[in-house]
Amino acid sequence: MHIVFTGIQGCGKWTQGRLLQEKYDFKIVEMWGQFRKEIKSWSELWTEIKKVIDAWFLVNDELGGQVMKKAIEEFKWFEWVIFDAFIRIDWNKRIFDSYLSDYKVVFFNLPEEKSKARLLWRMYNDTTWETFMAWTTHDPETWEELVKRKDDNEEAILKRISQYVENTLPLVEEQRKEWRIIEINADQPIEDVFAEIEEKLWLSKEESQKLLD
Repeated sequence: MHIVFTGIQGCGKWTQGRLLQEKYDFKIVEMWGQFRKEIKSWSELWTEIKKVIDAWFLVNDELGGQVMKKAIEEFKWFEWVIFDAFIRIDWNKRIFDSYLSDYKVVFFNLPEEKSKARLLWRMYNDTTWETFMAWTTHDPETWEELVKRKDDNEEAILKRISQYVENTLPLVEEQRKEWRIIEINADQPIEDVFAEIEEKLWLSKEESQKLLD
């Protein structure tokens, strides 16, 4: 089962991915994680990628496409994989469809105002670049102290939300027409979001198997 996680920033993808990993042993492949991997490996791409990440810019299709292709080729052979934030803009989808066409999309639907509120208060590990809930003070894996992200201010957040509405939501509608979307209400307690994912994910799996049979 290959799943793509998508949704507005602050919708809880990271939290739900970890819960699925713990319970069902999913492999999680994060797009930003692949960029970090390239940087740590000192590959030919690392210098350009680091410049982009440090500036919090969207990568172009040439640079990002190389990272995406490597990640998909590496992990498409695993049976249970979550590709987190791999399809945000149109060229992401073109590449993903070309290299791994058999996938479902878990779409975390969260109102824009709730997204803004969560982003204003969330915490950040400036070593791993991972984000955490507002009340978290230390990274649970590394125990590093968390800080506020420099660009988690209202102006920057509204810009990122605008990019999501302009670039990502139209792709969600395309994927809905392709019968890929599994829509989740992200505006509810964590345990209720997880229960909804379990119910809809396994139902989707059963329905897909019936079609194959």
